[in-house]
Amino acid sequence: MSPDGVLEYNSRVSETSQSPGPALVAGRSCDGCTLCCKVLNIGSLRKPRNVWCQHCDIGNGCMIYEQRPGECRDFYCTYRVSPELGEEWKPSVSKMVVNFESGIRRVNVSVDPDFPGAWQRDPYYGQLKAMALHLLRGQGHLLVWEGGEPIAILPNRDVRLGPGRDNIIVVRGRSTPTGEDYDAVSLAPDDPRLSEFTQS
Repeated sequence: MSPDGVLEYNSRVSETSQSPGPALVAGRSCDGCTLCCKVLNIGSLRKPRNVWCQHCDIGNGCMIYEQRPGECRDFYCTYRVSPELGEEWKPSVSKMVVNFESGIRRVNVSVDPDFPGAWQRDPYYGQLKAMALHLLRGQGHLLVWEGGEPIAILPNRDVRLGPGRDNIIVVRGRSTPTGEDYDAVSLAPDDPRLSEFTQS
């Protein structure tokens, strides 16, 4: 499915939004894995990204499980809900937490800061590139979160978007005589270039 003309879509930076009640993959569990309690921001607990939650018994589970906030209760990483991801994607193995925001068709890959570059290792990097291209062709995109900053994964390059939690990420694709071409930028909401990127 090649893009027809110019494709544009944008989204605010957010990494934990997810529809509740997903169907779980049989035979998979969170046993031995608590990485989501470290790499994700949990707003209701005022827990920033990339620090362990104070309620986490590392490697075992949540110490307030029955009283955990809704954003934790509703969250399952993509390893738990997608049979298309192999066993190598269990976060305790890959050192990454993957989740999908269906509303804006975005895959987020949050990397354990103790394992920088984990996303660039085999077999992950090639799979991420293929996943990114599939998303881009469907007007979605894939972000790797490393050190708290997003990296847009594109077919021919990776774009470090820098800090700016309230920024708007714009990913654009177009057909050219030599094939598909994509670009990504991160802009402040009041950046005058935003209208140019969203209207061109």
